[in-house]
Amino acid sequence: MFRRFAGKIPDGALEMFRCHPSVLTTLLEVAWQVRANSPSLDLGHPSHRSDLAHLPDFWLNELKDAAQIQAPSGAAPFLDPRTGKGTVLWDHLIYAYMIENTRIYEIFQRVLYEFLYGEKLGVPTPEAQHWLRNTEELFYREPPPFSMTTITSYVRPDLRAIRRNAYHRMFGMDLNHGADNGQPYSYVKADAYNNEFVTVFEELLREVWVAITNVKNESGPNPTDKSKMENLVSNLQNMLLARRESGNLSREEFVAVATMSWFHLTVSFDSPIILALRAESSSPEQRLLKVAQRVGLPAHGLSKSFFDIADAISRVLIQVEASGAAIVPGLLVEGVLQNTLNTIITQWSIITGRDMKAGKVAVR
Repeated sequence: MFRRFAGKIPDGALEMFRCHPSVLTTLLEVAWQVRANSPSLDLGHPSHRSDLAHLPDFWLNELKDAAQIQAPSGAAPFLDPRTGKGTVLWDHLIYAYMIENTRIYEIFQRVLYEFLYGEKLGVPTPEAQHWLRNTEELFYREPPPFSMTTITSYVRPDLRAIRRNAYHRMFGMDLNHGADNGQPYSYVKADAYNNEFVTVFEELLREVWVAITNVKNESGPNPTDKSKMENLVSNLQNMLLARRESGNLSREEFVAVATMSWFHLTVSFDSPIILALRAESSSPEQRLLKVAQRVGLPAHGLSKSFFDIADAISRVLIQVEASGAAIVPGLLVEGVLQNTLNTIITQWSIITGRDMKAGKVAVR
């Protein structure tokens, strides 16, 4: 979310980090206002995630006018607040899940703690001060009342538990780390969740790998099974959309994606807080590892794979939800979709320790 915003404004991420937190909150509200919202599609579809109302126009229009939020030149497919035509598509919940598995949220919580309570990490630069304020305001306190990002309450007071609940419901998976004390993190697990997601998804990855290795096979037997892939993709589509019935989990996804994209953007370059921490490097995972060392909370050792897979798997699952088995022809030929699946296969194998390029072993 914020990474996309940064590509649409002058000076990109640096200007965004310097914004007043109210401007960033308004930007998120405008994104929800102009979200892709085609009434001809079923509620829960990627282009019709939710019918929940944004802030009233009389209120939001004043905010965005005061904040000078306008559709950037040449970026009509991104924002068109004046006409109200929604075109914002945010990443899939799986993106937030992958980024959070690096432990980035807890690591930067430690960064805030150390800078705001003392000078153990040094004195933050003026540019880093902006980042610290915005990060604390947006992601480590209660959001403003009536905001689309306000999903905490007396009923569910813990943002991290809310995200874990959503991950478990959608994917049947928990994060790979528990609480800071090493104990399992407490959160509510719903009775209805996609407990077959991993099994079906991994079977699809294996079938796609067969297709990739046989894409140029013009003679001899070709074990590529198009029908099986169509069935697996349809199963994935059905289970994912079942959790989205009536627009369910849309707000939770929106907030989780926005949160993780902020931290992903932070380590995507030598940003002000990275410079203040003397954690400069050439890649997101190396910057995160250096920040983690400074605050004494280790990042996940496979952070590179989590960063590398996040965008790719998000794009594919959105396509699965939107088109179902219609994506299968793109899996059978060389091209963007097959290359994207190749990345997912490689990184998923590293993350899980299960080789998706090896045939499924039958148990006798």
